[in-house]
Amino acid sequence: MDMTRLTVGETKQAGRPRREEISEKARGAAIRLARELGAEKVTMEGVASQSGVAKTTLYRRWPSAPHLVMDAFLADLHPLIAYRHGETLRQTLIYALTDLASALDSKRRELLCHLIGAAQSNSQLRQAFWESWIRPRREEGLKAMAAAGVIRERGEVILDLLFGAFYYRMLIPYAPIDAEWIKAIVGNVLPDETPEK
Repeated sequence: MDMTRLTVGETKQAGRPRREEISEKARGAAIRLARELGAEKVTMEGVASQSGVAKTTLYRRWPSAPHLVMDAFLADLHPLIAYRHGETLRQTLIYALTDLASALDSKRRELLCHLIGAAQSNSQLRQAFWESWIRPRREEGLKAMAAAGVIRERGEVILDLLFGAFYYRMLIPYAPIDAEWIKAIVGNVLPDETPEK
């Protein structure tokens, strides 16, 4: 009787890593294919072939290949770009841009540029990009500004100005995204706050 309980318990424990292992294999294959072929050309068939994960299993976890690509891209990125709250709104926004710039190393930055470009002509990828990347980031930013007493309408404009400038400089890298520039852009958008030292 005790042996049966132990076996059942061990089976359940073993099942959890197996599920995560399948997801990791699929994400790894999706990222490799996105870099090799372009994000818009990744298919569930291709991921299944590369990863050894059945296509039916992939569809149980992700509604489409673009959603899988975005999930793979964001899997280890989200913890690095969660909003940190500073003593002032300006400091919070400086943290947000600084953390994003730090998290986007050369490989991630290159892939993100490809994702943005491909999303312009691929409606599924555009939807996945909005649902998985832009909307959650905006909502976090709006919550941070609401906590500082900024109304939503003004918060929307502030985010457009800051992140619009960030992505413009990322897509057309004519100058670096460094700490000095981040402080300057936030200071220009929020001139009424005490400058950060």
